[in-house]
Amino acid sequence: MVSVPASGTTPFTRSIEDAARAGRRVGTTLVGPAVLVVIAVNILPAFFGFYSSLRKIFFFGDEGFAGLDNFRSLFADPLTWEAIGRSLIFTFGALALAVPLALLAALAVRELGARGRILLTILLVPWAMSPIVVALLWKWILLPSPGGLFASILATFGMPPANLLSNPTWAMPTVIAVAVWRTFAFAAIILTAGLGQIPKDLYKAAAVDGLTAMERFSRITVPLLAPSILIVLSMLTISYFNEVQVIIGLTSGGPIHSTTTLAYQLYLTGFVELDQGRGNAIAVVMFLINLVLIVGYVQLLGNKKGGEG
Repeated sequence: MVSVPASGTTPFTRSIEDAARAGRRVGTTLVGPAVLVVIAVNILPAFFGFYSSLRKIFFFGDEGFAGLDNFRSLFADPLTWEAIGRSLIFTFGALALAVPLALLAALAVRELGARGRILLTILLVPWAMSPIVVALLWKWILLPSPGGLFASILATFGMPPANLLSNPTWAMPTVIAVAVWRTFAFAAIILTAGLGQIPKDLYKAAAVDGLTAMERFSRITVPLLAPSILIVLSMLTISYFNEVQVIIGLTSGGPIHSTTTLAYQLYLTGFVELDQGRGNAIAVVMFLINLVLIVGYVQLLGNKKGGEG
């Protein structure tokens, strides 16, 4: 009989452990440079931004420690609260349009096969364009003069031109629509990948059991697509809440501050007025709001998944 060491280890298990340790060393070596880049590009600037929010910095001149004065003056300004409200309206309004459109596009891509991939490639063109280029393109389309495409379409039906970007009521919905047009295809890619991970046998078994298409969608597609939906919600929330280029190109925060979001207020404060201390305070507030929203998504979808399990 072959005796086994008292410790329960054998040359075979030791070789496996050595191979695992070697694999971890190789993984650390390969991932290490990327981690250093992330620290240098994201984490260190974030700490520096928080540090700067506690100081009085104007036109790149540091006038010393200010404590929480930047935050006090920020929240004492009624425009700040209005900007936060507009940011949330912009974010959730865009999500309400982008997520269903992305899901419909993903379902179409899956059903159409090769032709669906061609469709997705076409839809990705706006996302590949610079946001400021997209804004200027739509600003030309929406010109109320005869040179504007939208005005020309209205004239075809005998309707007067509409200046949507100069109307306080329609400016925000217009900006939301342009932002969604630019970004929903990106979400469709993620959802398409998520749909590809759902076994088709589940749908066949559900069809045999007599479930309708809507029941298959609600009982199979939505629950199994929840992780992909969480990724889409998180990434689009960060994108929309921090969106500033489309607003700069279309409305410059107007008319009458109707599209002045917190991100645009940060742009004005930090890059136009050159008040870097208060600008970094706005950035910190934006980071915290983003964090709260993302944690909320995780809790909501996590609880739903747990309840279904």
